[in-house]
Amino acid sequence: MTAATGGIASFVGMVAGTNYVVIKTTKTIDNLLVTHGRLQSASVKSGAVIAVGQTIGVAGESLYIGVRVNGQYVDPRQCTGLGSIGKPRAILVAG
Repeated sequence: MTAATGGIASFVGMVAGTNYVVIKTTKTIDNLLVTHGRLQSASVKSGAVIAVGQTIGVAGESLYIGVRVNGQYVDPRQCTGLGSIGKPRAILVAG
């Protein structure tokens, strides 16, 4: 699993038996948090500086991507690119 955005790993750990890595961006005006969830394992530690595309763990059978701006969840499909070259990092499908 590679990071959808760069920034600081603000949380790395388990919640209700599920691994998560939350990255707080450092190059945007808004308080933007990107949550990568349902990971089999995480390979970064809380507080680490993360680059877009950096390996942050191993994906599980499914993947959760959550995006919060100023504490409010937004549709991640509106954020394709999140600091990358403008290409989506994931294609979300119902399932």
